[in-house]
Amino acid sequence: MKKRKRFYTLTILMLILFSCSENRLDVNIESIKVNIEHVNVDSLYRDANLQEAKDHHKTLKSKLDDLYLFEVSQNIQKNVDTSSYKSIYDFYQSEYIKTLEKEKLALFETMKLKKPIINNGFRYLKYHFNDVKIPMHIIYMNKLFSTIHCSDSSISVGLESYMSPENKTVKEIPNNQLYQWQKDRMNEEYITRDLLMHWIQVHLFDEIDSKLAEHIVQAGKLLYILNATIPNAEERIILRYSSEDLEWAKENEKMTWDYLVKEQFLFENNDRDKANFLNEGPQTIGLPEESPDRMGQFIGYQMVKGYMSKNKALSLQKLLEEDYNSILQTYEID
Repeated sequence: MKKRKRFYTLTILMLILFSCSENRLDVNIESIKVNIEHVNVDSLYRDANLQEAKDHHKTLKSKLDDLYLFEVSQNIQKNVDTSSYKSIYDFYQSEYIKTLEKEKLALFETMKLKKPIINNGFRYLKYHFNDVKIPMHIIYMNKLFSTIHCSDSSISVGLESYMSPENKTVKEIPNNQLYQWQKDRMNEEYITRDLLMHWIQVHLFDEIDSKLAEHIVQAGKLLYILNATIPNAEERIILRYSSEDLEWAKENEKMTWDYLVKEQFLFENNDRDKANFLNEGPQTIGLPEESPDRMGQFIGYQMVKGYMSKNKALSLQKLLEEDYNSILQTYEID
């Protein structure tokens, strides 16, 4: 009899441990299909002669959407017309761009390993949001360190933004053109995260102009859904923090929340406060100098994680519809 009791106790303990460690976001996507073409525009133009550049431009114009034309116009600094292939050729033949493209070659090898992970990210997204648009094309083209852009059907990304802060060319960029804190974050491990986050933000979230508290909760929803697309990623990757920044954020969560409450920022619609707590930068303005940036996003993520742990049956679609105040009221700091 004692052995049987011991067996039952062990079984219950194992079930409890399993349920605590189970990742609710790591769902089965085996039946989910996506069809995404990764188009390496840089490799087409890098060594092309003038005629080849003309042919590539004609093909890409007919194959890709207006996002390609937008990026081309940004690079050549004029509107795209029938003769733009000449300017594209000149752009890729300039010494600076040739240097960048040479130094990016290793990243293109890295992308071969990342493509299945990126595609799986969109499969996870499709699992949770069946009606969401999935990009037809992910376009890799030099954007001179500008951000990722999304259209209705494509994403463009410049891999030069992920070359590493230790890269010689990156180090030589004047700090008045690219701040040091921006250079420090040029890490290829964030590519998948950034692609998925930008797409989710554009295609699932409406822009709001409201109280800081609502913006904080919306940021938390975005990060939680991002986590659902890369469910086994480290938390620091989801938050785009270093390990040290994540540790600081966790240790100072209560201090940050108390500061927001004491200063009565939460229910003010103030662009300055929203920028200070939600935007990228060297730190979160108003907090100690060693703080990471975007502590408002971190607080929002903690809120939404806590809310979802209390509402295990809630789907991600329903999470999008939840009123920010309902989530705010359940917030507890461990």
